[in-house]
Amino acid sequence: MTECILKLENVCRAFKTIRRSKIQALDHVCLSIPKGTIIGLVGSNRAGKSTLLKLALGLIKPDSGSITRFSQPVSDRSTLKHIGAVLESPVFPSHLTPTAILHILGSLSGIASEDLSRMIIAALTKVGLEDRQEQSVGGFSRGMTQRLLIAQAILASPTLLILDEPLEGLDFDARQKVRDLLINWRQEGRSVILVSHELEEIEALCDRVILLANGKILRDEPIENWRGNSQGPFLQKAMQLACANTITIG
Repeated sequence: MTECILKLENVCRAFKTIRRSKIQALDHVCLSIPKGTIIGLVGSNRAGKSTLLKLALGLIKPDSGSITRFSQPVSDRSTLKHIGAVLESPVFPSHLTPTAILHILGSLSGIASEDLSRMIIAALTKVGLEDRQEQSVGGFSRGMTQRLLIAQAILASPTLLILDEPLEGLDFDARQKVRDLLINWRQEGRSVILVSHELEEIEALCDRVILLANGKILRDEPIENWRGNSQGPFLQKAMQLACANTITIG
């Protein structure tokens, strides 16, 4: 049996608005993420994707249901060392270099000092920043900052990567580097949860796609099932059909 590295069971999470009304961000969500897969998480804005990622990382707590990481409760923070994440872009101190930033983050993560320099060079090379490692990030473009963000996520070679729009702002060459990185990650038995509005990237990279709408999972199937008989781009049409059928039934 394939090891499950992340599992959500009947997870609910709601938020109160300024007017004290309630928004149900996730509604009895169940899913499991096995090792060695790239999972695409798709849906419109406010579908619940970001909430799901934050719950998986333990940044917020569920109102009900249970979440486990590596067979441990999500409250066990020791499991976080096996996870790398790209969420909203942080503001890196402009006077620091990529090497300095990764050294600080790596040290805080508990990476042994004798391994850290080698791991920093490896991470920066994988995202194409090896020639900028001693340049102050204050002069970085948006795409270069995004590459640095990906480098920090992969620094410790985590078992699970959680990536929210990782390709945003990247040029063609950088995108290809990230695609290759994710494919290699899967080949090494690691897993990725990929959120992207660029559906052709989801089609090309993912083994399985989960569609969220209004906090519920409408469809969760292998990519081959989504493709059907289509010979061209297929995911957008399949998502529209899934949403339409749900509305018709409900």
